[in-house]
Amino acid sequence: MSPAELSVKLWDQADRVARYLLPNGHKEANEWCVGSVDGEAGKSLKVNLAGKKTWADFASGDSGDLLDLWVLVRNCPLHDAMREAKEFLGLKDDDQHFQNKKQSFSKPTKKGVKKADSCYSYLESRRIGRATVDKFKISDAVVWYAEENRELPALAFPYIRNGELLQVKRISTERPNGKKIIMAEAGCEPCLFGWQALDKTTRSLILCEGEIDCLSYAQIGLPALSVPFGGGKGAKQQWIEYEYHNLDRFEEIWLSLDNDDVGREAAKEIARRLGEHRCRLVELPHKDINECLQQGMSGDDVFQYLERAKHFDPDELCSAGDLLQETFDAFERRDLGLFTTPWPSLNYNFKFRSSELTLVNGVNGHGKTELVGHIAIEAMSQGARVCMASLELKPGKMLARLTRQTICTATPQRSEIQQTNEWFSDRLWVFKLTGTAKADRLLEIFAYARRRYGIDLFVIDNLAKCGFDEEDASGQKAFIDSLCDFKNEHNCHIILVTHSRKTDERVPTGKMDVKGTGALTDMPDNVMSVWRNVARELAQRKLDKQGPQALDDSDKKALDMMPSLIRLLKQREGEGWIGDIGATFDPRSHQFLEMNKPAINYLAGKPQSEVDMDWEMNNVSRIA
Repeated sequence: MSPAELSVKLWDQADRVARYLLPNGHKEANEWCVGSVDGEAGKSLKVNLAGKKTWADFASGDSGDLLDLWVLVRNCPLHDAMREAKEFLGLKDDDQHFQNKKQSFSKPTKKGVKKADSCYSYLESRRIGRATVDKFKISDAVVWYAEENRELPALAFPYIRNGELLQVKRISTERPNGKKIIMAEAGCEPCLFGWQALDKTTRSLILCEGEIDCLSYAQIGLPALSVPFGGGKGAKQQWIEYEYHNLDRFEEIWLSLDNDDVGREAAKEIARRLGEHRCRLVELPHKDINECLQQGMSGDDVFQYLERAKHFDPDELCSAGDLLQETFDAFERRDLGLFTTPWPSLNYNFKFRSSELTLVNGVNGHGKTELVGHIAIEAMSQGARVCMASLELKPGKMLARLTRQTICTATPQRSEIQQTNEWFSDRLWVFKLTGTAKADRLLEIFAYARRRYGIDLFVIDNLAKCGFDEEDASGQKAFIDSLCDFKNEHNCHIILVTHSRKTDERVPTGKMDVKGTGALTDMPDNVMSVWRNVARELAQRKLDKQGPQALDDSDKKALDMMPSLIRLLKQREGEGWIGDIGATFDPRSHQFLEMNKPAINYLAGKPQSEVDMDWEMNNVSRIA
């Protein structure tokens, strides 16, 4: 619980708290009155009990909230005041799940520590004054330099918390060959440096890297503590385990570590463990705060950098102000998408975009596989790279069908098959597992393909072969959720083929006809379906064989309808257009064609009718 949250709860019981802390006081109107925080008789200190959430000692000038009052009355650090206040209110921290480690630590020996003398002149050269040195109880010391078998002059930095000496670190002021000699005593409790100089009511803190940096911030009047072991992660930040609840009192923590990779690495770990919501990263114009002082920066100059310090927001979270350019782009730059469909009239209103999931649904035998194959070939012709997981067809069978759709030929020659395969070679990758694929493994392979080969479009044909029972709604939903995460993370497009519920196939299928959980249509960006007018095909055969007299009313009605419909049932982006386009299934190419539009030979890059004409002109006979 933060100090602000705890303060609110104390004010909710202000009368009870005032009587508890200052039992010798008395109530006048809506105020609890007493002489001072020491509790003697009088009226100089008044606690408002009428909801104004304030108290003031008009003799001393002290004021604040009830936590501040608790600190002054009990003469204890804020952390202890918070602990006592929680006990008083009967509150228990949510994170108190583990008992404190019962571990004994060694006490520092103070060996080699001397009276303060030379430390003043050395620290003065670092722009740190005598008053600051005394406040932190810095003194002279010596450290042993084994390489030259002699003592070096040093500074002694005492680590004191709640009046208890926990560690003494000695750092040489003489640097042989530029090397800083540091000595810290073994077996002492890992802790932060600087508690002895920190005001006990302070609720904001700068965490820095190094004792001299801590003194530097104090020199310009800013509260600071120093990490004991420098930058880095892991064991370097072992102190957090022992100081975790001592830092509860701080609502804001500025992390001012060295401006290098090691310092940034440490800042990330500290923020993650202490709470990213209350931490901010300070980026100074020089290596550290002491160098800033030596370069002549004032306290006001430094404070400007603290005000600009960035929060450790997760990468997924940003201010709307950071997205202004993207907002401009959404209006001013037309989204051309990854690729368009094979059907010009649909392209006016729809395109396949990156970071989207499209569901393609249909009744068995109505051409879902042919439809997505046609879309994939069109995508390849526009420069997109495609990976197909056809879990019902063996890879050879699938490639044979795609070859037919590419060159509009049912019985191609071996040379044509080879040429088409060469066209596929840098455009198409195949997930070659037939049968039930485990969803996690499928996405693992897709992620590899995206990273290595830059795949733009992934096709999964079909959901029923992804390892879920028909009634496994939670498994289906989790898979769709994973697909949405994948397409967003990898900035690609995914097409997923699904089956329709058992229905009257004479009626075009809609969005509600998708077999499975509702998440199958709720979560994708686009939902399409394909419907073949089987009744029309049967009526046409009757007409061709027996003539018009053989047709009944239902046959005539079927002939008046489109041979096939490609339906866009949902579109999240663009203008949200939904609707149908009429099409016919071409038995030669297995392409779905808009009315009066020719089949396309993608290998030749032109309509198949022109390819046939070219061959006829060159006396090349052809059997479809």
